[in-house]
Amino acid sequence: MKKIYSLRKSRQIMKSSYDWYKKRGKTLSPEKLSVLEYDLEHLDKALLNGDRSEADQYARKLEAFCGQHFKKTIFQYTWELAFALVFALVIASIVRSMWFEPYEIPTGSMRPTFKEQDHLTVTKLAFGINVPLETKHFYFDPNLLQRTSVFIFSGDKLPYIDQETTYFGVIPYKKRYIKRNMGKPGDTLYFYGGLIYGLDADGNPIKEFLNSPWLDHIEHIPYRTFEGDMTTTASRQILFNQMHKPVGRLSFSLTGSGTGEVFNGKEWVKDKPEAQKSSHDKIETYSDLWGMRNYAMARLMTKEQLKKEGAIDTANLEDAVLYLELRHTPSLNNNKLYMKGTPLITPFVTVIPLDQQHLEAIFNNMYTARFVVENGRAKRYSVEPLPFNLSSPKFPGVPDGTYEFYFGKAVKIGWGGTTFALPEDHPLYKRDPSNIQKLYNIGIEVDNNVAPQIPQRYYPSRYAYFRNGDLYLLGAPVIKKDEPVLISFNKSEQEKEQKATSDKPYVAFKDYGAPLNEDGSYNKEFIRTFGITIPDKHYLALGDNHAMSSDSRTFGFVPEDNLQGVPSLIIWPPGERWGPPAQKPYPIFVLPRLIIWSIALLILGIWYAIHRHYLKKPIFKKLPV
Repeated sequence: MKKIYSLRKSRQIMKSSYDWYKKRGKTLSPEKLSVLEYDLEHLDKALLNGDRSEADQYARKLEAFCGQHFKKTIFQYTWELAFALVFALVIASIVRSMWFEPYEIPTGSMRPTFKEQDHLTVTKLAFGINVPLETKHFYFDPNLLQRTSVFIFSGDKLPYIDQETTYFGVIPYKKRYIKRNMGKPGDTLYFYGGLIYGLDADGNPIKEFLNSPWLDHIEHIPYRTFEGDMTTTASRQILFNQMHKPVGRLSFSLTGSGTGEVFNGKEWVKDKPEAQKSSHDKIETYSDLWGMRNYAMARLMTKEQLKKEGAIDTANLEDAVLYLELRHTPSLNNNKLYMKGTPLITPFVTVIPLDQQHLEAIFNNMYTARFVVENGRAKRYSVEPLPFNLSSPKFPGVPDGTYEFYFGKAVKIGWGGTTFALPEDHPLYKRDPSNIQKLYNIGIEVDNNVAPQIPQRYYPSRYAYFRNGDLYLLGAPVIKKDEPVLISFNKSEQEKEQKATSDKPYVAFKDYGAPLNEDGSYNKEFIRTFGITIPDKHYLALGDNHAMSSDSRTFGFVPEDNLQGVPSLIIWPPGERWGPPAQKPYPIFVLPRLIIWSIALLILGIWYAIHRHYLKKPIFKKLPV
């Protein structure tokens, strides 16, 4: 027995049949036209009376009649399909631009908060109302935008960013990116110990940078490389840009000698690296900027590799399993020419001897990029697969697959980004010095070019810094301040600085301390002098994975108009990260949401009222003779 059509289904048939009647009814013979009009009139009455059984009877007769006499042409089918697709695309694009949107994370720039292949939902109404498919807002409230929370922004007009894409392969659109908001307009920020010390526009300390639990395992480094982005002028001058701001410059003669200057916020002054040896009240050297002096680029080396590199004297170096090489305190007046005449900023170099206990601490906090192993060679995971080449690291004995380390734990990546813990006897868990050195030195790049085979060209995106006297690597205090090796290192650094000459300058790598007064309050004058200030209507966007993130350190501050929304839920893969992401929660009832929800409810209410009105009115009206 056939199921009786619902009144809604019968009404749909009535409307479509009536449309055919109006368009092509006069093409029918008088007899057939009379049958059609009779069925239309009786179905209309059944619908008005709410008689489902009778409506079903006439709806089926009309369905069969129209199927026999009013067949659609290919053109009509194509036109209806095209119209439906265009309409759906427009509505979907508006909804995705203004209301919510699903995202898939393509890279590891926001690890560990978001990982490659994570799927999440994004709300577009947390702090504004976007203009569909454009980089601007109908409404924007900067007070709703939260520091330390993650935001989505458009790459429109930002340098070094691949901006162009399309919605559904048809509608032109600017790509969206995801970073953490670590600075609002007027904020002044200073980097120390992997942390950010900040003052807001009114001079109040920004405490959420230090006490937010979602930042516990996230380091913040003020630069990606010492050079940042380099540009060359016609007059043999090299500009060094950090945060997309020109902050250093070298002027080279034909002989290759150079003069370095740093921009102190008001004017260009000669770089004086020796200024780090004493307190000063203005920017006098490149490493004064924003706390750069507090950080070193780090890698693990054997004594033979150090000797081959020649950056330090190894004759009196004590024996150790491995050495931590630290390149620190970059200067513009201690430069050399590398890479076929391209000048690089030259840092000072020092080392710390490490024993197996230190290597164990490094391994227990190891993190890497997600990497793919095939036939014993590794490459970094990418949405667009990268090729294997001569610089691809070797991992003999490691089965083919995709892997990653985080917080010292290694996992294998399965379908859709799901993870499976590796057994302790897996080859990646080897704790011999050579394996630890390899995992550390190939860094986030997963490339031998950053390992010691090419000692003076590339360095891994690994950083070291002091925090309260302890030396941190991989975001963890690997060498404590009371350990003899660190006490000896600090003493040696002080002695090298004291013995330095103008011909052989040296500045110690040491703990300068947080920008605090003796009573623990913020040293506002120091932060204002040496920190970086966010300009009006701009925001500082930093990736949680500083080593793999192209962010404000590269393309500069993000304009207010580019801000588009915030992630709300991680919906895949399942696991402990499922649900709201690690950030300060955004409130639900905010003005942008209330405006859009009210408009949506109003439209829905109007539609419903019109729909109910027409339910009580007849549809059929006989055509004039």
